[in-house]
Amino acid sequence: MVAMHILACLSPRARGLILALAAVFGLALLFVEIRLSNMETSDKLSSLFYWDSGVAGFRPSRNSPPSHCRDPYREPGYLHIPDEVSRTQWVPFVDDFLDMPSPSTANYPTDKIPEFKDAPPPAEMLSRAPHNWLLDLIQYESILKHTTTKSESASILDLSSDQADLVRRVNWIHNRRLLVLGDSIDRFMVQFFCEDLNGSYHNTQSSQYGGQHTTFSCSIPYLNFTIYHWHVASMYPMRPHWWWLSHIKHVAFEDRFENLFKPVWNEVISMNGRTPDLIFFQSGLWDERAFRESYRNMKEPDGDKQDDETRKKNEAQRKETGLGREGRQLAWEELEFFKARMSKFIMYLREKFGENTPMMYRSLTTRRDSTNADLPTIDMDRVSRALMARHGLEIFEWARLARGFSTQYQDYLHIGHGPLSVTWANMMLYYLFRATGGVDYDGKFLRFPDPVGQYVKDGNSIRNAPTIEVPERPDTSVERFWNECHEYNIHWGGR
Repeated sequence: MVAMHILACLSPRARGLILALAAVFGLALLFVEIRLSNMETSDKLSSLFYWDSGVAGFRPSRNSPPSHCRDPYREPGYLHIPDEVSRTQWVPFVDDFLDMPSPSTANYPTDKIPEFKDAPPPAEMLSRAPHNWLLDLIQYESILKHTTTKSESASILDLSSDQADLVRRVNWIHNRRLLVLGDSIDRFMVQFFCEDLNGSYHNTQSSQYGGQHTTFSCSIPYLNFTIYHWHVASMYPMRPHWWWLSHIKHVAFEDRFENLFKPVWNEVISMNGRTPDLIFFQSGLWDERAFRESYRNMKEPDGDKQDDETRKKNEAQRKETGLGREGRQLAWEELEFFKARMSKFIMYLREKFGENTPMMYRSLTTRRDSTNADLPTIDMDRVSRALMARHGLEIFEWARLARGFSTQYQDYLHIGHGPLSVTWANMMLYYLFRATGGVDYDGKFLRFPDPVGQYVKDGNSIRNAPTIEVPERPDTSVERFWNECHEYNIHWGGR
């Protein structure tokens, strides 16, 4: 108000001069702001050109990742499940979807009742989804399988141009090794992947160590690609006398590494000669059971000596009253214990496999019909997420994508062979592609890993395969490729 009064007291010429100066000053400020904005953008762009790949991305703000470092499986989206289950895809909600104009069904006011078609996402949305690597491998396995039906004098691979492109595209998968540390939910995913590709799977430890609860492998011979599953029997640091499975002789992960995993250690080593290409790990399902059994034994130390009828009666009563830890959160001391042991497990894995080996925590799934009984699992998943953020590890968010699909379970606990196992396989291959040097962003391949030796079965090369120039020393620096985007994908824990 004072400024307006002073301005009114001035002569028309003085007022005009002051207003002109103010306009010039405003334009100058605007110019400076634009220059600063351009400098910031230029600085962002200049920092996004990587080695010799020509990969470039744009960061919309200083705190957001380069575009090609955005993890589509961590972003909100839609699980598209078509009739052909192998074509299941995770479709992220890209900006183009969020910015789409409203359909006529959303108009207001209106007297027309909205009607909706049961149609798949538009082709332009599906084309932006992460690549369907499992479908590629199924088709590739079919091509190579065809070689065994040809006579020795015939052309072994008579490929169309699309088939030849497919063979070139999947070349990077040859000779890779993936290690999964977890429970039977993970083991089933490995088994289903193997079945989809007609591979062979078996336990790699004898039954005297615990049968399926030991080490397990899936091998795809045409690819020399192998996934190993090492069973984790909870975070308990010893085997309590009340342990519910007599064939489990070793419980602590330290003991299992020494007695079960060490004898098969060399199997998981990949081309770099030191470590697997990628590691997934988790623990929760067996911890939940151990906490329940511990609480039961504390309340009924002689429970194991009861006859079957008495034991069943007591178990029914515990379920009804909430005793036995069923239907309750973890006690705070249980949570502290799990936090400490999981932290030790992370450090133990890094000690064994090295600081730079790509590792991901597989978030925990819940029961088919999730109830209060899942509260301990949810508690353990939350504290594990907080630890991953603390230790700088990324999260394999398959459980979040699977949430709610109860009809896809094969029993009350285990997810079955179908759309969710296809999603697991595609996610696994997406992260393996990234760990070995590839970049898959917005439905496009921006970079491929170095080609490697290929097309070998039973020691013999497959004739007439597409020619691919293979470097004398393929780059196997998985930690370098992984670290390119790692820092942008670790700040999401404690939820």
